[in-house]
Amino acid sequence: MHQQPAPAPEEQPLVILTTPRLILRAAAESDIPVLQDLILGDSDVMRLAFAGAPMARDAAEDFIRRLFTFGGSLTGMAVLAEKPAGEIIGFAGLSPCDALGTDDFEIGFVLARRVWGRGIATEIGKAQLAFGFDHLKCSRLLGLVDPRNAPSIHALEKLGMRYRQTIAAPKRGSRSVYVIEAEEWRRGHAE
Repeated sequence: MHQQPAPAPEEQPLVILTTPRLILRAAAESDIPVLQDLILGDSDVMRLAFAGAPMARDAAEDFIRRLFTFGGSLTGMAVLAEKPAGEIIGFAGLSPCDALGTDDFEIGFVLARRVWGRGIATEIGKAQLAFGFDHLKCSRLLGLVDPRNAPSIHALEKLGMRYRQTIAAPKRGSRSVYVIEAEEWRRGHAE
C-alpha cells in the first residue's frame, strides 16, 4: 500500500499587529477572492474609498497584488480579521504616502459593511498609530479620507488626528488630509 505524503501545510501569514478584537496580518492567496467579494466588489463600501466605485475581479486582484503585503513586510495594506475565528472583516495598514510632499506613512482602514458602527476603525486606528510611532519610529502619520466620509473623519478625529488640508490624490480624487505628530501622540498616551 503506497501512501501519498501529506501536503505541506500552508505557511501562516505574518501577523503584523493584534488588538483585543483584531488581527492585522499579511495577505495570502486565498484572501484575494474574499477581499474582492467582501470589500472591493461592494458598491456601498467602495462609494467613498479609492476611485469611488466597486472593482471588477481582475482589477481587484491587481490592486491586492500591488498594494498588499504578502510576505514579511510590516507596511502596506494587510488583511484585517476578527478574533477568535480569524474571519476577514476588511483591510488596514500603514502605507508610504507623499500627500504633503514628504516621505510619510498613511494609516488606513476599509471595513466590510457588516462591521460598520462597532468601533473597529477606532480600534485598528489606535493600533496603527502605536505601531507607526513606536515600531516604525515615524515623526508623523497621515490619514487620507474622502471629505464626504463622515464616519471615517469621526474615527480619525477620535484618534487625535487633525485636519490639515484637502488635496487631489491621483486615482483617489479629493482627499482630506489628517495629521498627528509623534510628540502630540505621545503626550496623549503618557501614563
